[in-house]
Amino acid sequence: MAFTPVQKLSIGSGAALALLALVGLVAYLSITQMIGGERVVAATNANIVRLDRVISRTVDAENAQRGFVTTGDSAYLEPLNLAQSDVEFALDSLRAATEDNPDQRRNLDNLAPMLSRRFREIRASVVALQRSGPEAAARLLRGEQSVRSRNGAGTLATRMRTEELRVLGEMTRAMTEKGRSASNFIFAAAIFSLLLALVALQPLRPSVAQRLSQRLSVPVTREFPGTQLTSRDEERHAGDRLLRLQQVIAALSGPMVTGADVAEALLTRAALPLVASLGVVAVIRRGAFTVLRTAGEAAPHLQSGSVVPVGQVEPFAEALRTREPVVVESRTERLAHYVSLARFSVDGTSDGAFVVTPLVTADSVNGVLLLAFAANRVLSDDERAYLATLGCVGGQALARAATANESTH
Repeated sequence: MAFTPVQKLSIGSGAALALLALVGLVAYLSITQMIGGERVVAATNANIVRLDRVISRTVDAENAQRGFVTTGDSAYLEPLNLAQSDVEFALDSLRAATEDNPDQRRNLDNLAPMLSRRFREIRASVVALQRSGPEAAARLLRGEQSVRSRNGAGTLATRMRTEELRVLGEMTRAMTEKGRSASNFIFAAAIFSLLLALVALQPLRPSVAQRLSQRLSVPVTREFPGTQLTSRDEERHAGDRLLRLQQVIAALSGPMVTGADVAEALLTRAALPLVASLGVVAVIRRGAFTVLRTAGEAAPHLQSGSVVPVGQVEPFAEALRTREPVVVESRTERLAHYVSLARFSVDGTSDGAFVVTPLVTADSVNGVLLLAFAANRVLSDDERAYLATLGCVGGQALARAATANESTH
């Protein structure tokens, strides 16, 4: 399938914009996932800090216990109380942070009783010193196992810390890989979008703009029988006009030519080189323009047999008055000169340029030939001369047909 220049530009621009939108979506999803990963990393680091604090503050409590048992100085009791409070707060925070991790929650359920038992042992030695004296407290102290011993709570806390470090490492690697993949995709898509944008901006180059303007200047017309030519046929218009004119003269030179024959010859033979999308032949009957023949999709007031409304005959009347073709080469010109002129076609496909050629004899105007185009259309001097000649040939043929019709009645 061949694409027009405008379609190619639209495809290139649309692909570039779609790719940029995809890049934005990938970037958004990647950033969202990385934010989620960063939250997990932050939570994991916080758990590691809490586990370290559990062990370090329990060690601080043990040191305060030894100081109190050895010296009997009650000043050691305050650090012990503070250490126990910190450990309990860290355990509560770990419970809230490990709700979605069954393994760590199971380990925590084992760690908490061990620490609770250790602090009961510490408190027991403190009470023994206060009630039974230093020897009883020292005896209890020698029988206790510290938090860092082989069977102490420190071993389980270290295992939990190792698990948190493993999760932290996996999350960090996943975030690194995801960030690398996203950055590679964004970079590749940005380069490709840049290439598409460069293609779409090619019309900024004078040479490309000139070729594009030439392609876009080809009139876009809708086909109707007998009046449509391809763009390649248009190159032969100049040589084809003389041949068409000869064919029209031959078709209208017969003795039994009627007005309908004249209209058909003008639309199917004479109008062909001009590549119009709509053709209308209207004759003057009882002071009004009556449509004799239409070729193409016309509005209701230009259908065959219709009387053209008074409000729509302004260009027809002007051609009648000047006896010269009325040429309007653009929609802008049409709006400027004929504000009240209705559409020539129902769907607007013949509402660009148009020309109204009077069908004249030496002393009368018998009708008009309307040719309408889908887009703006510049008529050359040769084309205008060709239309003027058609006006004379068609006008004389209509006059002969009218005379023949009167003689038969």
